[in-house]
Amino acid sequence: MRRHLVLLWVLAGGTTATSTAWAQNELEGLDLTDPPKKEEPKKEEPKRDSPPPSSTPTPPPAAVKNVGAAVERDITQDDRVKSVQKKLYLKRFRFELAPYFLVAVNDPYYTKFGGALRAAFHLSDTLAFAVRGSIMRVSATEDVRVAKRVFNSQVFRSVPTWSVMGSFEWSPFYGKVAFMNTILHLDGFVTAGAGVMATETVPTSGYKPAFDIGGGLRFVVRDWVAANAMLVNTTYVDTPAGTTKGGTNNLLAVYVGLSIFIPFRSTFRESE
Repeated sequence: MRRHLVLLWVLAGGTTATSTAWAQNELEGLDLTDPPKKEEPKKEEPKRDSPPPSSTPTPPPAAVKNVGAAVERDITQDDRVKSVQKKLYLKRFRFELAPYFLVAVNDPYYTKFGGALRAAFHLSDTLAFAVRGSIMRVSATEDVRVAKRVFNSQVFRSVPTWSVMGSFEWSPFYGKVAFMNTILHLDGFVTAGAGVMATETVPTSGYKPAFDIGGGLRFVVRDWVAANAMLVNTTYVDTPAGTTKGGTNNLLAVYVGLSIFIPFRSTFRESE
């Protein structure tokens, strides 16, 4: 019995060792490492459809840059307050009739005063041809009486009685002035011309040629009326009564009056 058990044990142990050794010999030539993983090909993402083109075209860069300038031009055109205002009234192709009061300012011995009437036709807004007629009176001042009584002097005088002058007027200046919470438009002008002067010695020496030069301002009250003031020097040659010596006389006079324009409304309204 014991021999049978030993035999069985030997057979069992020997078989196990033999099988173990055979298994080891079989496994020595095998590669048990994990095989390399194959890289999977990348899936291509589907292309997205581009958005449909917009119905409003995109402005080019140049057009975008010009947007500010266009807006600025629109604002400028809509601006109602201009830095340079247009003229309130125009004189082109209009007649001007102006009555004046005049007084001489350059004779210390005799006061010369009177009235005048001036008619003008404006060839353009800055150029006009005018005719002026004046009537004057002369009166002695206190200086004449003092010179004769105290100094026993003789004072010879030229006594103008009337004059007719033709002249051209040029108006290069136009502006505005504030007066008693009111803005008055004005233009400045210069005048030069020639004509005749009559004095008290006309019966003996005749009419005297005369020449004008001066300037003035015209303050516009309405489109058809303006206040007018001018300073004009009239030069003429006269031989005073009581002497045979002739001389050049200058009559520097201030003219103040009103100007009335006909037609009453300008047909060249640039300001409207």
